[in-house]
Amino acid sequence: MAHAEELLTDLGALRPASRAVPLRTASTGDSLPLAGQNEQSASAASASTGHRAEPLLQISDLGRKMLAFPLHPRYARMLLAAQQYGCVYQAALIAALTQGRDLLLRNVDRQTVGLREDLFGEKGSSDFWILMRAWTYAAKNQFRIEACRKLGIHALTARQVGPLLEQFLRIAEREGLNAQPSQVSDEALQKCILSGFSDHVARRVDQGTLRCDLVHRRRGVLARESVVQHSPLLVIAEVREIEGRDKELNTILSLATAIESEWLRELFPDDISVETHVVFDAGTKRVYAGEQLRFRDLALSERRVEPPPADEAARLLAQEVIAGRLTLNEWDHSVEQWILRLNLLGKWCPEFELPSIGDEERRHLIEQLCHGAFGYKEIKERPVKPLIRSWLSPAQQELLEKHVPERLQLPNGRNPRITYEANGSPFIALRIQELYDVTQTPRIALGRVPVLVQILGPSMRPVQITQDLGSFWREQYPKVKQELQRKYPKHEWR
Repeated sequence: MAHAEELLTDLGALRPASRAVPLRTASTGDSLPLAGQNEQSASAASASTGHRAEPLLQISDLGRKMLAFPLHPRYARMLLAAQQYGCVYQAALIAALTQGRDLLLRNVDRQTVGLREDLFGEKGSSDFWILMRAWTYAAKNQFRIEACRKLGIHALTARQVGPLLEQFLRIAEREGLNAQPSQVSDEALQKCILSGFSDHVARRVDQGTLRCDLVHRRRGVLARESVVQHSPLLVIAEVREIEGRDKELNTILSLATAIESEWLRELFPDDISVETHVVFDAGTKRVYAGEQLRFRDLALSERRVEPPPADEAARLLAQEVIAGRLTLNEWDHSVEQWILRLNLLGKWCPEFELPSIGDEERRHLIEQLCHGAFGYKEIKERPVKPLIRSWLSPAQQELLEKHVPERLQLPNGRNPRITYEANGSPFIALRIQELYDVTQTPRIALGRVPVLVQILGPSMRPVQITQDLGSFWREQYPKVKQELQRKYPKHEWR
């Protein structure tokens, strides 16, 4: 059912429903479950099942016209388009040629290939032109087996095409179409074929192979015998899956017709879109952007966009920085300490209402830093601290420096750097002699947080770690002094 809806939508027979309009069959009048619910009931069904409701579809005006033809929707669509382009007879013949087995035998010898090229042509804008000429040749020769065999034409298949053609022409005439043979341009017939097979639009991946991409994210290989091998855009009438020697299924694309991207704009304007894709290239460490012209989900063409969109480039560069694949030389330990100081002060003194920097805020700041750049070279040495500090107002910066300072002012005039830790106490590390006259444990954050003191010996190794300096001087220092004074007699000992 889903595939049928997709095909009918591609052909223009169905469109998204603005209100409930049931689709009825031409023969019975029974409603098909395509748009049989209104929006309210669909929403209720979605809520009860817990699944997102699929968009409702309703029959279009074109679809109503197609219902009058007792044919596969493709050929109904083709005949309606053929009336517009004045090629109903040719469209009916194409429809007849696709109903049975292949008209032309495959894997024929070189002599037969040469005769075909002489009579039918070796190149063209559609494989159907070759088939139509081959059938005309067979009909003029009254489908004689010997005449057909000489050109590798399946005589029985050719004979069966005639009655099918007459049937299609009767249907067309019954619906008021002009089915009389007439001269038409190749372009008119190509557009007619495109109308019936728009879900089989294909783009050659490259000129070195026959690989193709199709709409609806499918892939296939153009048949080697196709005469349409020089057009970048094609519409395919026959898609076959053949099991290869490795037991894998190969998708073969045959009965190809060359088309132009302008025709897609003309016939399917709502299905044409332009999308910009921005990517980071790890090899060059640069952001690149490309603009794709798309028909439905098939990329028709692409061109590079310079410069890339600034916001997207900044986002991608920031992603690489956050992931650790790019390093900002100026984003050093002092920057991380500044952010940690801010977050800790917000935790210790919430009444200050300072804006903390979490993962999302960090990403935002790095994106700001990367804005206007498109490669790593441009951000590698960019100044970081001015941007980080701008996160706070001048008044908030004063609170930060006052209550969680980078350095601590001690009574003896020393000014040691404080090291802050996310899951531990802030600490300073000083030699014993540098702590003389400091009798009380320093405190920060409105006096709420004691600073851990790492007391170092002359060897710069800790001899004591404490948050109670008063107790250290009274109880521990005499023992430490007695031991260390013997080892280091030249140092000052009080």
